[in-house]
Amino acid sequence: MVKPLVFVMGAGGHAKMVIEALVSMHQYELYGCLDTESTAESLLGFPIFPENSETLGRLLDAKAQALVALGDNKLRQRVTLKLEALGFSFATAIAQSAYVSPWAQVGSGTVIMPKAVVGVSAKIGRGVVLNTASSVDHDVNIGDFVHVAPGCHLAGNVQVDSGAMLGIGTCVIPQRHIGAWAILGANSTVVRDVPAGTTYIGTPARQLSAGNGPTREP
Repeated sequence: MVKPLVFVMGAGGHAKMVIEALVSMHQYELYGCLDTESTAESLLGFPIFPENSETLGRLLDAKAQALVALGDNKLRQRVTLKLEALGFSFATAIAQSAYVSPWAQVGSGTVIMPKAVVGVSAKIGRGVVLNTASSVDHDVNIGDFVHVAPGCHLAGNVQVDSGAMLGIGTCVIPQRHIGAWAILGANSTVVRDVPAGTTYIGTPARQLSAGNGPTREP
């Protein structure tokens, strides 16, 4: 059986984790990494190629799937849309040690890292990063290009809109709503809804003010 050919866009630390997840699945043939800045020749034993029209054209002809290994949400979105416009489809990487409920939905281009858990009836959008040992419980809905950092825990029925960044160790109680492109600082505890485009920090999480201190909320 011929395995689908996949290339990784990016060659940094996050790409190492993505490669590890892909290799653990035993389902893909990994072509290597594409990068514009790396001076190294390989990453974890896989070759690094220049990101240029020649390489991309060769991969498109070979019907290779892409996986964008960039931790920054806006950059990952931008690169994904660029590759999509060129005609690429996207692989999905789920580390062997992760658990994804058979009743969950996972979008293309998403990466689920080791020891992560996706609960029953959860919906994970495309281009999402569910990082190491994070968990999303039943009926959680995560939009496109969200990054859930290591050790985050989302209780049931949480809604996370596109592009949000949940810092390491964030916890969210049931039925909260985190707006698009919101940022949650490390170890935040979300007990109320977080509006789109805002930054919340602390326990309980409060909005970061213009003076870089948390605002007081009733």
